[in-house]
Amino acid sequence: MSFLAPLTLIGLFLLALPVLIHLLVRRRARRLDFPTLRFLRETPSFRLYPRHVREPLLLALRIIALLLLITGLARPFISFNARARLTRVILIDASLSMIARGRAEAARDQARSILNKLSAGERASIIAFSSDASVLAEATVDRDQLIEALKGYEPTAGAADFSAGLAAATALLQQEATAGTAEIDIISDFQESNLTALGSELTHHTGTGARIITYAVGTQVERNAFLTDETLTRGVSGIVLSATEIISDREGQSASRRNWNLDAAQGTLPDVDWRIESNGQIIGSAKANVPDDFDGDDNFFFAFVPPRESRALLVETEGDGASLYLRAALEAATVETPDRFALERRGELPGSAAELATYSLIVLALQGAPRPQEISVLSEYANAGGTVWLWCSRDLDTESWNALAATPEGNALPFVSLSRATANQPLSFGAMEVGAPALSSLSEGALSILRATRVRAGYNVTPRENAAVLMRWSDAPPAFVTASVGAGGSVLLLATGPEREASDLGLSPSLPALAYSILRAAEEPREPLSRIIGEPVLLDVQPSTDVTVTDPEGRTTLTQARALAQHPRSVFREPGIYRIEFAGQSRFLAFNTPIAESARALAAPEEIVNYFKGKESAPVRSANDWRDHAERREGVWRIFLCAAFILLVAELFVSIRGQKDATLSDGPGSPAKQA
Repeated sequence: MSFLAPLTLIGLFLLALPVLIHLLVRRRARRLDFPTLRFLRETPSFRLYPRHVREPLLLALRIIALLLLITGLARPFISFNARARLTRVILIDASLSMIARGRAEAARDQARSILNKLSAGERASIIAFSSDASVLAEATVDRDQLIEALKGYEPTAGAADFSAGLAAATALLQQEATAGTAEIDIISDFQESNLTALGSELTHHTGTGARIITYAVGTQVERNAFLTDETLTRGVSGIVLSATEIISDREGQSASRRNWNLDAAQGTLPDVDWRIESNGQIIGSAKANVPDDFDGDDNFFFAFVPPRESRALLVETEGDGASLYLRAALEAATVETPDRFALERRGELPGSAAELATYSLIVLALQGAPRPQEISVLSEYANAGGTVWLWCSRDLDTESWNALAATPEGNALPFVSLSRATANQPLSFGAMEVGAPALSSLSEGALSILRATRVRAGYNVTPRENAAVLMRWSDAPPAFVTASVGAGGSVLLLATGPEREASDLGLSPSLPALAYSILRAAEEPREPLSRIIGEPVLLDVQPSTDVTVTDPEGRTTLTQARALAQHPRSVFREPGIYRIEFAGQSRFLAFNTPIAESARALAAPEEIVNYFKGKESAPVRSANDWRDHAERREGVWRIFLCAAFILLVAELFVSIRGQKDATLSDGPGSPAKQA
């Protein structure tokens, strides 16, 4: 039992009043009539009148009536689902926008206010959320422990994902195994850009029937400037980094395009600095140049492999029947844009990868037995970011190539084994991954012609685990595969040849279209300029592969590849440039803040209500509204007052009857009178 007005219970001290009255008030002595007093001799005496309670029934009625009256005025109520009602989850927004002046402090104050109003026995927990959720305090009734856990709240560089926060709150409530309703208090600045991503997702995370109560904190910043829409191109004088600077203020938004020419190994320009690392990557940062009121998104970090020149090299070895058709296809692919693509031919592959550094694409056919020196050069070239396009000649020695693929020197090859296709009828191409970069420039017409092309001599490919299948034969085995290598490089293998004896590809208009699509993909950057905090990182290695991560402050963390894909926020917490080392490779990754966190606009109160409307199991009330709800619902206090009234009536009846009995005993017919 609890009381809505517990201070009224101080009146219980009044229960002593009836007892005192019964002890202090003396009844009038019985009257005795004597004919004369002269026969009575005065005798000095002292008589002690003992104080004892007379008429105990009347005293008991008065005490019980007063007790019930005071208890009823204290407004008692009884709740059989108190545990469910008193379970509360406090969700605090820890996204980047909460770094704005005063917002984090306001969020702490609001959470502390909620904790200070917790009732005795009320359980509460605290969860901080951004792109993922972190439990700061499990459900407990210890208010001091909750306030201490609140000190661990700090905004991060992630985006506000309300769905992630609500999912964590729902999971915690389900662990509590509460029945009925609970409360989820959301404390946030409620950026408008983040709320628009909610939609119907809230419904999926409120299966516990919890009420959602929102507390908006913070005010809009006056001005914010940030960089977005970053691109990278190769110009005449070097690499050009471009970005759009957005300036948002009370008057709206304005934008300007900014360009920086990165023409040296290391340098500094207004608002940008960069350097080239030992693995060939360029890393650095650019900065918005307009002063603003929010510093969390001013810097843009980048890390990339420099784009190669739009040059292709065709290796035409002696006796290679495919070279003629490949040359024609590549020339046809570059004829419409001669200023963009340049084609060169050589009779043999250069002896070092340095001689291939200026090419974006190397094309050659695999013949006979492998030459380890050539494979080593191609592997080094691909690891540095180049693209290799391999074909399979009819005289290919599959046994020796399979043996090479099983050695460390053959790790760059996208296959584990090759075997000749033994179909009785000509093959054709079946399923295609048209969204892959190597095929993305093919039109529907070119794809249809490619599927209709007949292949008389082909190979079945067993791809490596990190390889992707671009095309399959009509009977399902892989026909065209690609594997990512090193810092943005790739090796492609088409398991047939263009010569007439092998296929009709050499005479098909689909071959120049395929060559053009691969040329386009070869000149495009393989890796993004940067990633967003919380974005999964896929390394094309086994999930259990060990990865060493060095953060911008120089601290190292040993983890596994699966953690970078499943829980990136546990490793990449803040914007900046990170170095990762795995499987003998070294790579730099740049991380930036989510663009949605740079928006100034905060949702209006009515917008917040609309987004969360209908997602709670009961109307949204104030932090202590359960008291008003209990007062309207519970009628126990009325029972106490009614019982007190009945006892007072009974006490009055007993008192009146007692007075009548006393009057009768003092009347003419009483025994005293007769005496």
